[in-house]
Amino acid sequence: MTAPAGDRLAFRSLMAQWPTGATIVSTSDGSAPAGCTVSAMMSLSDSPPLVVVSLLTRSTTLAAIRRAGRFAITVLSSAQAGLCADFARLPVTERFSATELREIDGLPLPTGGVAALTCELADELPYADHVLLVGAPTWTEIREDRDPLLVHRRELKAVS
Repeated sequence: MTAPAGDRLAFRSLMAQWPTGATIVSTSDGSAPAGCTVSAMMSLSDSPPLVVVSLLTRSTTLAAIRRAGRFAITVLSSAQAGLCADFARLPVTERFSATELREIDGLPLPTGGVAALTCELADELPYADHVLLVGAPTWTEIREDRDPLLVHRRELKAVS
């Protein structure tokens, strides 16, 4: 398939060819937890350690992160495809009712992931209809006994 460079649907199809990890970004501003599924997460630097996540400008999770000044990232395991879908599709008020949570540094994190981290919001950069959030990790956890959940061609795929 070929298409003009500015064709939005063609661009989305092109980007769907890139396999990426599935994560949940979560926070709490003191009133209620907020969170969403995010596939646009990456390492920015290891000296100092920094990560980047991309959220829609109109995201309620983004608004809550701005109020809280911090956020958490849970890298989902291959057993969490349902949770990933819930956090992408359910209304914001119902997302956390479908999972077991733990609290780290006052932030809600779903249990069962491959890895998790909490971050202080270090910077934010607006681009088009998204905002790139730069996070400075304050706590990390790795579970090497679990396999990650990937997103490829708009489908969730377990890695084993």
